[in-house]
Amino acid sequence: MKKVFYFGLEPLKARYTYQLSKEWMPATFQPYVDAGKIEFIDIKGEFDPNQQIKVGAVLDAIGRGKFAMSQCSNFLHALNIGAVSDGDAIFLQDYWHPGIESILYALDLYGIKVEIYAMLHAQSVDEYDFTYPMREWMRGFELGLDKRMTGIFVGSTIHKDQLRQAGFEAPIHVVSLPLHLEMTRDKYPDYDPHKRKKQVVVYSSRLDKEKNPFFMMAVAEQYLEQFTGAEWHVTTSGEIFKSMLPGVIDALYELAERQPRFKLLNNLTKQEYYKELAEAKIQFNCSLQDYVSWTVLESTTFGCDMVFPNFRSFPEFIPPSRLYTPFNVNSAVIRLHEVMQQSQPNYNIAHLADLGRQMEGYIVVNGIDQEINIWHEAEYCKHLLNKNEE
Repeated sequence: MKKVFYFGLEPLKARYTYQLSKEWMPATFQPYVDAGKIEFIDIKGEFDPNQQIKVGAVLDAIGRGKFAMSQCSNFLHALNIGAVSDGDAIFLQDYWHPGIESILYALDLYGIKVEIYAMLHAQSVDEYDFTYPMREWMRGFELGLDKRMTGIFVGSTIHKDQLRQAGFEAPIHVVSLPLHLEMTRDKYPDYDPHKRKKQVVVYSSRLDKEKNPFFMMAVAEQYLEQFTGAEWHVTTSGEIFKSMLPGVIDALYELAERQPRFKLLNNLTKQEYYKELAEAKIQFNCSLQDYVSWTVLESTTFGCDMVFPNFRSFPEFIPPSRLYTPFNVNSAVIRLHEVMQQSQPNYNIAHLADLGRQMEGYIVVNGIDQEINIWHEAEYCKHLLNKNEE
């Protein structure tokens, strides 16, 4: 029986990584386990459940390496005792996985051929990503690993194009971000899609440079001055608001002090955050580099409308009526006002992300002889999944 060795991310409850690695992806492979097609093995890593992100934008700079390398050590133990065979699969939840070279080295010496898949979230091909300044040494590592990949999963077509331009040659599948729609909704079962929304704009992106937080505050201030019936909520699951961008946190609190309808909501549980989305009218985003966005997937899951920039990946899956001219405060304010007045649409974005998650599982288990793109080939992807269930 084929084994799928899953290398999840450190399960930080303050980030999406807990749901992704401990709930959504194991559930993705469970039907194949139940059908007797695979054995799913979650490779554990060294992790402190109370860990905070001390240095780093997405995950902790030290914690990421310790967790990933301890996973590699545990896999090497499995290899050493004969638990890894030809035809097995490794699935890395993040392409940046320190220590993976030790596994490739050992596999070559043992003469064992496994399939290797990975989700690639950004990396040094993105000029707005925090890894871009590292590209002089990182790009060689990225392209070296590419030579061993059976398949790479990305969120959007523009990201795939950037990888190709940088020299990546492995098959690249565009699958959105792997949201589990049903399990996400189960976190807040009180959601009522027919309940009237409040005149609230939610901003829940990180406050780091690539998310453009100073622009967000400029938009929020002008919007709240012009439309006195609205509120603007900035949320975080962290105990406090953090940023690697100097001056942001001071500016955030200064704006909240002079504008009482600009509210800061910290230390939110997932249930509290989803309740916020279920009640708010609009999710606002001004990111420079999101390839899709967890904010758009979770917000549309709970009926929240959206106002996003006409930039990078967003035009691929967001209607033009919900896009504003990037870096233009007036355009963003006008679009916010327009959308606030409109009836609630029924988006299929989260449904397509859920489809992409299922396609990740399908490809890792069954393989595929072509690249797929769920934004443009949803019906074909549904056909493959339905055929697999027969």
